[in-house]
Amino acid sequence: MLDNIKHLICLKSIDKNIHENQFEIALEKLNFLIKEEFKPSKTYLKRGRLCKKLLMYDDAYSDFTYIIGHCTHKKEAYLERLLLNYEINNFYEAITDANTILNEDEDNFEIKRIKILSLIFSKQDEYAKDYLMEIFDFHKYKSIQFLFQEVAIVLAKDEYSKGLRILEIIDLIDKDNPIKLLKEANIYGNAGNKIHQDEILKKIDSIFPKYFVSHFRFMDMYQDKDLLEICFLLELEIFDKQGLFLYPFRVLEGYRNHLEGHVIDAKECFEKAIRINPSKPEGYVLLAQTLQLMSGYDNPEYKISAEENYKKAMEIFKKENLPEKVDEMKRQIKHLNSTLSFK
Repeated sequence: MLDNIKHLICLKSIDKNIHENQFEIALEKLNFLIKEEFKPSKTYLKRGRLCKKLLMYDDAYSDFTYIIGHCTHKKEAYLERLLLNYEINNFYEAITDANTILNEDEDNFEIKRIKILSLIFSKQDEYAKDYLMEIFDFHKYKSIQFLFQEVAIVLAKDEYSKGLRILEIIDLIDKDNPIKLLKEANIYGNAGNKIHQDEILKKIDSIFPKYFVSHFRFMDMYQDKDLLEICFLLELEIFDKQGLFLYPFRVLEGYRNHLEGHVIDAKECFEKAIRINPSKPEGYVLLAQTLQLMSGYDNPEYKISAEENYKKAMEIFKKENLPEKVDEMKRQIKHLNSTLSFK
């Protein structure tokens, strides 16, 4: 009984020793408790964490593995060993530990994150891409956003090679992504490789126009809009040095404001788009739809302006010989002048 109390007091004092940076004393006490076989799950776990803190990685690994093989409380040990394996670049073992944890805790995103990065850093690119897309339900832009966030984290630690490895996966998801190329160029610039940096920057100048045109899918005002994709495409405006895409960027900005509930800002964006290119019908339709929405609240005067914009779009559609669009404008005007409320 007295020994048990003494051991408990000793165990309690270890945290105080660690907090006061008395690591050798803490380690001595832990070795004593382990020799006494007192609460092995707790003592091995504490010693493993302390060894990791002291960069005694082999000893830490041994303690976490002992718990997994000999003790009943394995969950924390698996997590600690996973984090250790990831930290010391044992990526294949990290993946194995992550899979074990996910069998019991399948919704743990932090574990999934470590598994994704371990797959990337162990050069299992296709597995990494497929797993990443699966986690984000095949949503390309969520996946890319995640990868960019992870690049920022590793670059904050000056881990340039890891940053480049993560960026390489974007090519499997979204070929010739200009933002990805810009980040690559910045990495090579920070690493002092100016020649490679300049090569990538020249590549961006030639790639951006084709990339933007192929990814811009929002000129049809009746198409469902994806806010994440819109926000991503708006980031590409920094590459439009010659102002070639002012009109679609203002349309995108209007969509974003509309989806985020900023109706007045959306109206202003569509008005800018019309001023930039008055021969495009989409701007008039989008402005009319926005005015129509606003007239349904407390601005009935917007209804007249909405009808005028629908008519302007209809005239352009007539000139372009698009009878289906002309009929759609007629339906919009009829709906606008009906007794329905607009919400």
